[in-house]
Amino acid sequence: MGLPLVNQFLAQGYALVRILSALKIKPSTYYNWRHWQPSRQEKRRESLKPYILDVWKTFKFYGYRRIAAYSQQTDGPKVSEYMTLKLMRELGIKSRMQKRYRKPKTVVTVDQKPNLIRHLHDLSGVWQTDITYIQLTNHRWVYLATVLDPEKRKVLGL
Repeated sequence: MGLPLVNQFLAQGYALVRILSALKIKPSTYYNWRHWQPSRQEKRRESLKPYILDVWKTFKFYGYRRIAAYSQQTDGPKVSEYMTLKLMRELGIKSRMQKRYRKPKTVVTVDQKPNLIRHLHDLSGVWQTDITYIQLTNHRWVYLATVLDPEKRKVLGL
């Protein structure tokens, strides 16, 4: 809207009625804009923003639920979860929580074989193998297979 323009034209000496009619602004709109005061709720929201930002800077891993719970437990202002979420969105801040590591699941279609090595006393000629899942920094998976000689207690190959 051209409401800030009205003040510029008034400073240049134009009549208010002509300015408003030229800009097609109703006088009530202009006077409402000129006498506008933020509501009590808006003042509270603006006063809560520095508090939420301060808590977030202290605890970067806190999301809106934890920040709201923290505000309930401390002597600071009490803020609901929903209000915390809205203010965090306005401030453009998010929790820096990482997603939890989840090992990929394997599907076994055949029955499990019995462990024949458990009851052996002589381990000569027996090798054991293992497969380990490793997640890389780019969220891809690689598999590490090892072969172990249990008699010598040495890794034979990777």
